[in-house]
This record gives sequence, structure tokens and C-alpha cells, in this order.
Amino acid sequence: MTAGFNTNLLTNLAAFLQTNSIGTWNTSGAYSSSQTGITLYTMPQTPDKIVCLSAYGVSDEPLTNHSIIGVQIRCRMNGANPTLVDDLADSIFTLIQGKTNWTLGTGATAVSVVLCNRNSGPTSLGQDSNGRWSNSSNYYLTVCYPSTNRL
Repeated sequence: MTAGFNTNLLTNLAAFLQTNSIGTWNTSGAYSSSQTGITLYTMPQTPDKIVCLSAYGVSDEPLTNHSIIGVQIRCRMNGANPTLVDDLADSIFTLIQGKTNWTLGTGATAVSVVLCNRNSGPTSLGQDSNGRWSNSSNYYLTVCYPSTNRL
């Protein structure tokens, strides 16, 4: 089975974040304690520093190939200072907020992004049982998502 659109979107976004020094994207999910891991959908117990990406549908234009895909970006950092996790979220914002007409990935798995716009966040999620701070931001990506019944 080939990867679907959302999988391609998230894996290409994870690779883009890694290319821009936000964290480390590793498809095996194995990270050292010193790395900021980038994961999809789940936040593992380790490492302490994580960027977790999840996709969800927002809207689809029936007569064109444009869709809006929401991407929730959760960040987690260890330490007593809650502003460090905000700094991580801010670095992502600086990189992707307002970015227009860009392509995530290459070849058959590439995703064309018309516009990236933060819809909410970062919202503090507080501390977990290990004292790590986390937050969540939601971005809306207007993408070209062709299908059989659309252009």
C-alpha cells in the first residue's frame, strides 16, 4: 500500500523541519536523549524534547483541487522553565507562518502548499508527570490535493 496524502504531507513537513534545524526526523522513531525528535501522531516518553505532527481535515473545495489540512504541532521540552517550549514553537512559527507557494518534498510524494497560516497557539498544555512542559499550535495549510472528481 502506498502512503496517502496526509502521510506524505507530514513526513515531508518533518523532513523540512529537520532541514531547517528544528529537530531530527527519524522514521524508526529512535532518538538520543540530546536530540529534539520529530514524530507523527504520538509523543513517545523519550526523548524529552519532541515536536509531534498530526494532520486533520478542515475543508475541501469541491470544484478545485484545493483543500485545507490542519496540522497540529505539539512541542515538549524538559526543564523548569516553561518559556523554552514556547521558544521551540516560536522557531517553527518563524519558519512556516505565512509561507506561500512552496513544495514539501520531491517527486511522487511532494505536496504543493499554497499557504500556511497559524490558526491557534501556542497554547500551554502544562507539565506532564515528568515535569516536562508542552504546548500545541494549529496551522492551516491550503494545499493542492487532487482527486478523481476534482481538477
